Amino acid sequence: MNWKEFKIKSENKFRNLEIERCWGFQIQPGTTWNTGLNEHEIEALEKTFEFEFPLDYKEMLLTINGLDRDEIAIDPDDKEADEFGRMMYKYPEDYERTFSLRQEISENMKYVNEALQLSGFDTSKVVGFVPLYGHRAMAVFTDKSLSPVISIHQGNDVIVYGKSLMDYWEKELYLK
Repeated sequence: MNWKEFKIKSENKFRNLEIERCWGFQIQPGTTWNTGLNEHEIEALEKTFEFEFPLDYKEMLLTINGLDRDEIAIDPDDKEADEFGRMMYKYPEDYERTFSLRQEISENMKYVNEALQLSGFDTSKVVGFVPLYGHRAMAVFTDKSLSPVISIHQGNDVIVYGKSLMDYWEKELYLK
């Protein structure tokens, strides 16, 4: 699947979503993806991150860049008001907002490296991380054909959530 097909497939799914009465943020029905960035904006973003992005992330950013509305969190016990927040990051707006996730990754590289190595990645070739959604981030390597995504929670709970960016998004959005 390419990113244009991904956009169509995921937006078709978003159109028919039903909000569940459960903990956690959910994508709202009718949500669409924001327009992607142009090549100059992507180059500027790479300068902000201080490394070159993987090829598939650049292709993704040319097509989509975050969602057009915040996700919603509903208290299933009806004790708290609905909460809204942007969990799927939009760049460059969310660069500063993702500082704590980037810092958490940096402070817990032992566990990040273990998870990546267990999935067959050479961690000596990692040049950085790009936060994507909540506590998930794409590992960036010198080899621009690689784009695994990790999930990191409370520092030492790290897994490889997707062997590639597309693999990750298909799992995250239940598109497989």
